[in-house]
Amino acid sequence: MSGSGGGGGGDFRESDRPAPRPNRGGGGGDVGPDDPCQIVETTNLNSVDRAVVAGLRPGDSLALVYEVGPPQRLVATTAAGAIAGSITSPSMLQLIQCMLGGNTYVATVLVVRGAQVQVRIEPR
Repeated sequence: MSGSGGGGGGDFRESDRPAPRPNRGGGGGDVGPDDPCQIVETTNLNSVDRAVVAGLRPGDSLALVYEVGPPQRLVATTAAGAIAGSITSPSMLQLIQCMLGGNTYVATVLVVRGAQVQVRIEPR
């Protein structure tokens, strides 16, 4: 059985995940690979605040915060509560659902190049 279709079988790790996982996961503890809230993803911040981004360095941690809106947004904030930018990744809707269910996530700054900020999102 080959091909790119979903298909059955016993390997649930790739075929039955409800949310995309663009990057491999980190150390997970007691959470299984079938947990839809075990999201680990590398993405870029959008609509960045240049003044906030100017103070960011690789390794800094940003909290993900869901703003009900309008408009609804998923933003990355500093410890002081300043919004660095928004998250519009492929996993955004799943992240929001998981956050509404009580999960929290951190966005670790990987790269800062001017107004471009790459972060790694993972459960806290």
